[in-house]
Amino acid sequence: MQLLYTRDENISTGSEESFHFAGKAGYDMFRALMKFAGRLIWILLTALPLLACADGTNFQIRAWQPSGTNSLIAWTNTFTSGVCTLESAATLNGGPTAWVPQQNYFTTNSAGTGTFSLPASNNFFRLLAVDISSNTPLAYTNLVQSYGVLHTIAGSGTDAGVDGVNYWQSSFEGGYATNAALSRPHFAMADNAGNVFIVDKNSDAVLEVTPDGRIHTVAGTHAVGNGPDVPVEGTNVAMNLPNGLWVRGDGTVYVMDTGNGKIRRLSTNGVMTTLFTDSSGISGGRGLWVRDDEGLVYYASGTKLRQWTPSAGTSSLNKSFSDLGNIIISGTNIVATDRSDNTVWLVTTNNGTRTLMFGNGGTGLVVDNSLAATNCLYGVRGVWQPPTGGYFLADDYGAQFLFVDTKGIIHIFVNGLNDDHSGDGQWFDTPGYKFGQLRSVSMDRLGNLLIVENDIGYVRRIDFQRLKP
Repeated sequence: MQLLYTRDENISTGSEESFHFAGKAGYDMFRALMKFAGRLIWILLTALPLLACADGTNFQIRAWQPSGTNSLIAWTNTFTSGVCTLESAATLNGGPTAWVPQQNYFTTNSAGTGTFSLPASNNFFRLLAVDISSNTPLAYTNLVQSYGVLHTIAGSGTDAGVDGVNYWQSSFEGGYATNAALSRPHFAMADNAGNVFIVDKNSDAVLEVTPDGRIHTVAGTHAVGNGPDVPVEGTNVAMNLPNGLWVRGDGTVYVMDTGNGKIRRLSTNGVMTTLFTDSSGISGGRGLWVRDDEGLVYYASGTKLRQWTPSAGTSSLNKSFSDLGNIIISGTNIVATDRSDNTVWLVTTNNGTRTLMFGNGGTGLVVDNSLAATNCLYGVRGVWQPPTGGYFLADDYGAQFLFVDTKGIIHIFVNGLNDDHSGDGQWFDTPGYKFGQLRSVSMDRLGNLLIVENDIGYVRRIDFQRLKP
């Protein structure tokens, strides 16, 4: 494939220049020159050369709209289960390596939009598209190559391996989160501003990692207790082994205060109040989901999947589990992990009927690229669904981070072993064991994966950012 370039006029005048691909059909480039805040922004369109084009030659950038320091880009005729990647280059003469991935976007319709930060200087941009649907043999490869570097974002792992011990020290407050010893964290979830909230069970607190990498206590006193139910500053509310968490996009945090049998709300102003108390207690806890209007809550309590509404109070939706892990909403149903039974279940919300989805109940390791339904999911706890479908799963005892595609085939996304912890700063798919025992997985607004290594006290992130074209 050859890139042909034609200069019409000097770029400094702000006039338009034309570009096109010659060679293999189906790889056309749409271009538009924008002038914004004294900068010239070239928006280009292409498709990854190893893959089929999204819709013949009709994959197009439809609009580009600057807004302050950010910009909105709109496209059409891309894959309905895919990933678009925005790349930038300072010059068109630097060859393929000059293009740097800036932002990925999941695509679930043929048309879509995304936002990105404008650079401080002139740049060229192009948009690339790949298919991650199960209809293409390259689907899983395309998904893997859409993710990038593995990081630790919280936890030092220092003397943090014993259950029942509170490792929190006042000197951690406000410091870098990677210098703080976590105390068996169970769940991490981000708001739309990029703040990551961690429910740290044995320090009886909720911690926040801000985008600058600093860690702050936002709820709990770091001592066991049963704080007031009325509105109080969150850091004045003592809790007892909190191990479930749900975060709204605006930064409202819901906490499963397991030992006290309460679901508490931490408002964006830092005030905490009790949403409701389960008079029968919460056994084990872990899984929590709260509807944005607070009119419906689902939560895990040992063998029971429970629900709450303001009018009807608490009740059991299903009582047939061995030991529940985490839960998510998928469509109108609930997906729940059973860590003691080594299985994943689909539960209908209208009558609580459950259907086995994945796992044969065994305690072995996953066989890569085989049916999830017939595999061992040893201590499966974490579950999350990306916008394009399929499921990410996190195994506790198996220490494997997994992906089940829409055809039910399971893939080892990242391998782990016991208390191994490595790979920071590397592409996540490089060889080797990188995880210890896992508790949960979630996905932030940008598509980054947040994974909790409970036993040795880490929160990890896999960037949703392509490393190379």
